[in-house]
Amino acid sequence: MRTANTHKNMARCAATATLACVLGLGLAAPAYADTASDLAAARTKLEQIGTQTQQIYDDLATQTQALDQTAGEITQKQQEIADGQAKLSTYVAGEYKTGGLSLLQVLTGVDDLSDMLNRLFYYGKVSDKQAQTIQEVKELKQQLTDKQAEQEKNVATTQKKVDELNAQQAEAQSVVNSLDSQLQAELAAEAQANAALQAGINASTAEKATVSNDTAGTSENTNKGGGTTNDGGGNTPAPAPTPQPPTPAPAPAPAPTPSAPSQSVDGGSVVSRAYSKLGYAYSWGGIGPNSFDCSGFVGYCLTGRYCRLGTTVDFMGWTRVSDPQPGDVVVNSYHTGIYIGNGQMIHASDYKTGVIISSVAAGMNNNYIFVRY
Repeated sequence: MRTANTHKNMARCAATATLACVLGLGLAAPAYADTASDLAAARTKLEQIGTQTQQIYDDLATQTQALDQTAGEITQKQQEIADGQAKLSTYVAGEYKTGGLSLLQVLTGVDDLSDMLNRLFYYGKVSDKQAQTIQEVKELKQQLTDKQAEQEKNVATTQKKVDELNAQQAEAQSVVNSLDSQLQAELAAEAQANAALQAGINASTAEKATVSNDTAGTSENTNKGGGTTNDGGGNTPAPAPTPQPPTPAPAPAPAPTPSAPSQSVDGGSVVSRAYSKLGYAYSWGGIGPNSFDCSGFVGYCLTGRYCRLGTTVDFMGWTRVSDPQPGDVVVNSYHTGIYIGNGQMIHASDYKTGVIISSVAAGMNNNYIFVRY
């Protein structure tokens, strides 16, 4: 839709410049077509950054989940170490009733050589086995601690990328806002130029009509005073042509305005289309029929056609609603989907998951708004 409008703007711009040259009005061709093209490029860049941000947020969530799991495993191993040490101490104290153990205490009360050997063997095996188990758990805990340190480093690196992308997104949004304001100003100036051009056309048409009427009147008077009458076979002068009224000038072409959202979309149909594409693949720039990006998916759901209504930035300019209904649009500056009720939406998520159902509340940054098409 944006591309078509740009082409129309450029065509009208060229026509205006040509007509101005013909009439000698000296009007310069406006440059808003270039601004519109720059604005479209800036919006595309903003959406690309939004997609990258979405992917990095997913990576951060995965890494944070793994870090939490490792921390849980470390806690479990610490408990196993404590339990093993407690069991060893309890066994020794309970078996020999001494509250502690030494080689002399083990041999106290030995009845014969066989009993002594049995006690030494049993004590050595049990204590060695438990001590070995405790050591193995300690080593595993150290491995987990090293793993935790590496994961924390990865999370910090990913968080830095998130911060960088957020800064880029803010900068891109500022560029979009600036270009949008510039485009509106240029459109207003172009509308004034069109009005001045039309006034010149009207004045030129009226002047030509006056000159034509004056010329016709002079010709008629000359014929009446110098012509010969038909009283003996002379020639009778031809009657002067009746002047034609001037052709009405065309109305000036209005400046283009952003297309307003329609209120005639049936929410049930929108939701049905969204469900029909569950499981389909995600692709950057995809508008169907077999793969979609987030805004391409919303465009299909709202219209039933494989087309792009706009970007997430365009959608955020639509009418906001505080009581979202199934079929409304869920959107933030870099992602969008279709609301299906009960706090859920269907959206083209990413390359890994494709078109899925998700909780709106679990969305990135929790900064979604609801708008109605």
